[in-house]
Amino acid sequence: MKYATFHYLTLLKLRKAFLDANYYNKRVYFNTEVAELPKIKLEFSNEYSKAKLFVENINLNKDIGDVNISFALDNFIVDRAYLSNNELYYIFEIYDSNIDQQLKFNTIWDLKKQSSQLDDYTLLIDKSISISLHGTLLVGQTGSGKTYALYSLILQMLTKNIVYNIYFADPKNSSLAVLGERLSQENTATDIEDIIKLLQTFNEAMEARKKDIKKDLGTKLEATYADFHYEPYIFIFDEFASFQTVLQTMDKKKRDEVMKLLSQVVLQGRQLGFFIWIVMQKSDATLLPTNLRENLPVKFVLGNAEKQTYTTAFGAGVDIPEKEFSLGQGVFTCPIVASTPKICHFSYLDFDILEAVNLLKPELGFCRNPSSGTQ
Repeated sequence: MKYATFHYLTLLKLRKAFLDANYYNKRVYFNTEVAELPKIKLEFSNEYSKAKLFVENINLNKDIGDVNISFALDNFIVDRAYLSNNELYYIFEIYDSNIDQQLKFNTIWDLKKQSSQLDDYTLLIDKSISISLHGTLLVGQTGSGKTYALYSLILQMLTKNIVYNIYFADPKNSSLAVLGERLSQENTATDIEDIIKLLQTFNEAMEARKKDIKKDLGTKLEATYADFHYEPYIFIFDEFASFQTVLQTMDKKKRDEVMKLLSQVVLQGRQLGFFIWIVMQKSDATLLPTNLRENLPVKFVLGNAEKQTYTTAFGAGVDIPEKEFSLGQGVFTCPIVASTPKICHFSYLDFDILEAVNLLKPELGFCRNPSSGTQ
């Protein structure tokens, strides 16, 4: 009865919102002009914590964005909005904002237990979102929670049954460099020349993988590294803007060489299992070349960013869910999972990160020379 009442009242409020925004067709019945409102359908799921709202596309030259849908939804928030494939309905995916989606872990073993419920090539984001490995852009101002978001993803990699070959580039020589050196000094760089050499090493490993996987593709053309159980390689590039600022002072030959190394991984890495993760405060074209940004399939913007930040990350004309984002919370896009920006909330880690790495170290087998050619 509770949700039947909520359903009824919500539809009434939505109909009023359509009337107030003049979102209707005019019809004449028995010499009387009436407003013909769009058909509305509301479908709940996940024990009424989520729902899909279907609003008929009545083909007016009026933007449905003018309708204040959020006002009619009370504590429910619009997560994504899109036009159905047959273009008959606008679909709004909504969720109950009173339900906390953030995962909280008191120990590394709690995180490991949760992570083990997914396959070895999938990472948890929050209670309802998990994503496969992709080239990734992570944007967020200082204090937005992007560093701890990285920690939660890296620690998950360390708990998987397959070895993750992680490379760390940190031109500011900050906390990520400390973590990287704890895991693998030879795969960690802070000086710009060392970072370029690390990129070269990463590309060399990718070229070696290309030769190995070619044999396997003869049995399954459209397969990827995961189908053949190859180890993933992740190059985490923190404070990329700082690196770019120094790189721009170098000669053109050096700049072109670095862009070629980055582009090769971004464009060829998905099938081979080689991924670049770029972390920065803003993703302006002056700091991150457009061709790189557009070819990173997964994009996160954490915290309450400026409109221009969302535009450069996701493109112009993309609707961002309206919400005051808390620490570690923001929006993201990802193939299949979220074609338009969707709200996410990274895990809360209530334990010492370096101590957790020390506890996992006896179980780790990836701190090896990447040129060893291990599969």
